[in-house]
Amino acid sequence: MVKWIIDTDPGIDDASAIITAVNSGALDILGITAVHGNVGLEYTKKNALKLVELMNAEIPVYAGASRPILRKPENAAGFHGEDGFGNTFMEAPSIQVEPEHAVDFLIRAAHENDEISLLTLGPLTNVALALCKDRTIEERISTIVMMAGTSHARGNTSAVSEFNVFADPEAAAVVFNTQIPITMVPWETCLDTTFGPDTVAEVRRSSTRIGMAFSRAMEFTLRGLKNETGEELLVLCDLLAACAAIDPEVITKKLYAKVRVETCGMYSRGLTVIDERGLDGSKPNVTVCLECDRQKISGMFIDAINYHK
Repeated sequence: MVKWIIDTDPGIDDASAIITAVNSGALDILGITAVHGNVGLEYTKKNALKLVELMNAEIPVYAGASRPILRKPENAAGFHGEDGFGNTFMEAPSIQVEPEHAVDFLIRAAHENDEISLLTLGPLTNVALALCKDRTIEERISTIVMMAGTSHARGNTSAVSEFNVFADPEAAAVVFNTQIPITMVPWETCLDTTFGPDTVAEVRRSSTRIGMAFSRAMEFTLRGLKNETGEELLVLCDLLAACAAIDPEVITKKLYAKVRVETCGMYSRGLTVIDERGLDGSKPNVTVCLECDRQKISGMFIDAINYHK
């Protein structure tokens, strides 16, 4: 069975992805690596630890990069809360991060296992640094399933850029410039796969520790989205990537393309450039997820938050 590592910046939607990936039992997860992103590393590593603890999962958590390679740190606290978890400020976890740095863990795991796969839910700084430190691991990573980028240049952070790429374009460029097969869930697909009142009601009914914790956190993002759209709905971008890792059949429409990352443009920095025609002779390196099975993904998530270990 392929071993998986989850690289993440929890994050409310990261939480939904982690819960589903862990409680589905479908992925053999070696560890979780925390990175800067939605909020600072202080909170992302704490949130990862707390999620693991609430699920009674025996999965080690490693702290990684606290800032991007070149640019100043970005955050999405306006969407996720100052603590990254809906301003619920969960009590401190009783478990601790591992002493090994996330980058070193990624390298070690790649060498100690026949093959590993990565589920990446935040900026790609940890993964890029690992690849730069030890280029030989590129051939030992069988796939990366990621929530990142845009398919039609409709950004959520800049006019054309999605947050995970915008937060560290240089790191994303390193990762996309490898030969590792990538499945990319872009922002537009997430925006087209929102979860409405039925899913929200199911989450609110959950009586598990992890379900109730997520329910409290999601109220923050629900309020924000209702103010914007007038509807009570959830945008759980990272959940789509987790479900695609668990069951690729949740992807109902996709395209194969060469994807590069713009790192220099004044207006287009962080843009994922989708070349469907291979104009320079390059072969496709990314499966871009264009449509998902919303009902199946919702069901997978609800099953996961209601799972009793």
